[in-house]
Amino acid sequence: MLERPRLFGDLVTQVIRQKLCTFCGACMAACPVNVLWPAGEEPTIVDKCALCEICYYQCPRVDFSREDVEAFVFGRSRRPDEPIGIIRESYTGRAVASNTQAHGQDGGVVTALLAYALDSKMIDAAVVAGKDSMWRPKPAVATNYEQLANNAGTKYTPSAALLGVRSALYEYGKSRVGMVGTPCQVKAARRIQTSPLGNRRLAQAMRLVIGLFCMESYGYENLMRTYLADKGVDLSAVTKVGIKKGSFIALVGDTEVLHVPLKEIDDFVRQSCRQCDDFTAEYADISVGAIGSASGYSTIIARTEIGLELVKQAEKAGYIELCALAQESKGFQKVLSMAQAKRLRKAVQKPIGASSEQFASKDESHQTTPE
Repeated sequence: MLERPRLFGDLVTQVIRQKLCTFCGACMAACPVNVLWPAGEEPTIVDKCALCEICYYQCPRVDFSREDVEAFVFGRSRRPDEPIGIIRESYTGRAVASNTQAHGQDGGVVTALLAYALDSKMIDAAVVAGKDSMWRPKPAVATNYEQLANNAGTKYTPSAALLGVRSALYEYGKSRVGMVGTPCQVKAARRIQTSPLGNRRLAQAMRLVIGLFCMESYGYENLMRTYLADKGVDLSAVTKVGIKKGSFIALVGDTEVLHVPLKEIDDFVRQSCRQCDDFTAEYADISVGAIGSASGYSTIIARTEIGLELVKQAEKAGYIELCALAQESKGFQKVLSMAQAKRLRKAVQKPIGASSEQFASKDESHQTTPE
């Protein structure tokens, strides 16, 4: 007996209504008839479906195989002594150029790496998280340093990053794309590259995937539009937001206009983030984050041969400065500690609408294949 097709309606039932959708954009980017588009922070269908099943099998929340992805990305599966995935080298570092440091987050490493990748012709476009004047994130395609600098800095609400890859491919005519994303967006990229029904053009275009350390993201309407307004913060004037030492901060120029403990905004964490157990973007070519490094620097984890070569060549060319970060060091142990905390948080979460029996079964299955 043939199985019925798995369509967008199945994603609605299994992922969107269960509050598991990360808004990565994979389903929308891969749709061959272009009928899936964002509505708030969820995908929606706006025209007649072609019944092709492609959207369903791009979703990283559907049947994600760690073993298949690791074989594709790294050529092997992780060992038991690799709790945050496969690592070739780890460093602490920052951009050399002071203007890149100023524009970027935590030393501007990601901006500098992408700038070198563009200048060296490794990629011909970079997909980053841009924003509008009210801090609503949107994927942006950068083809030069100025565009990278204009879109630098972390945004703490989600954007459909894979739609940016689609834009680079179909609207900009680029074929070698670098993507920056949170762990869920990195998983989406790898899902597209390994799915039997993956969108081949998207899969082949993604030549570089840089992942960001991420504990959680927040709903835009709740955090940025409502909470900040209630605090008297003019979003249109804010120049930077950040998370530092357990606090959420917003700045206008060099002046802090908000500094509150993270627990004060905990209610705005997206439910999908509470179901995620990946802190360090374990399937990226390079993972980058502030944890484990001094202020103004980033921790850099080179995971693939491509990622390690980019880091080394960017240092040699004077784009970044590096210092080795031993896995036994206090800084790296902080990274491991945060990763473990995220895993433990997911372990005690119960998916929306799941029975106790369903939840127990799902949790057990993910001891070997994390979602």
